[in-house]
Amino acid sequence: MRKLTNHTAKAVAAVHGLAFTVFYIIEKLLAEFVYPWMQQVIGKTWYVIITIVFAPFLYKLLAWIVRKIYDKITICKNKKLDISGKWYHVHVPHYMGNVDYSLNRLSVGTTTVSREYSDFTFVGNNQRCYFKDGGLVLGEQNSTHWYTKATKLSDDNDFDLIEIYEAKTRGTPMVTVDKCPCCNTAFDTPVQLAEAENYRHGIHKLNIVIEGKKVYLKGEYSDCWPSLKTGELYFFRTEAERDAVIMDYFTRANK
Repeated sequence: MRKLTNHTAKAVAAVHGLAFTVFYIIEKLLAEFVYPWMQQVIGKTWYVIITIVFAPFLYKLLAWIVRKIYDKITICKNKKLDISGKWYHVHVPHYMGNVDYSLNRLSVGTTTVSREYSDFTFVGNNQRCYFKDGGLVLGEQNSTHWYTKATKLSDDNDFDLIEIYEAKTRGTPMVTVDKCPCCNTAFDTPVQLAEAENYRHGIHKLNIVIEGKKVYLKGEYSDCWPSLKTGELYFFRTEAERDAVIMDYFTRANK
């Protein structure tokens, strides 16, 4: 097993190390050519006040510039880092390891992704999506808000991102099943079960897929027990791309 690397910590150390080096050089030049002149013109008291205020501002500015340059270089080297912004997502539910076409709705919504070096924050909202009268209709029942508690970009596994998320659902989502979700024993008659708790945690495993100029995220979601929510998860830059996946699900379900 490979030793895990904290890419963000290494990046922060590199950025601030370079920023401090540049800061030190500029301070030396100012001390040699500017500060003596300032003391003569404005006096020692004002000189001390100005330099105390100026030094932190200068360092913060330099760190910001170095950070921006570092980000541009790293994104050019690794396009998978460039996933900040708004996404349109859809959950494709699984039951006993296979796509569950028995449901008459899907969980869809929007997600905002922000990046801090190699760490990401996902904040999303889910709505119910139904297929009615030949079109897609959104409902507010059992809407969910979720966000990631921890996210890691991984280059040592068969996935790109792994996240621990926290979700809060309004109400109690119910599901009707004809088999036990644990042992796969068939029931005599379908049974209605609570699909998930109101508050829960889970895991996303995601791959960042780049096909020419098209970029999307594809992966898996799995709530912690006793929630029954598991399945596939897709993120797209446009609603049209997401809606195509939704329509494909309902088309297959109707068959």
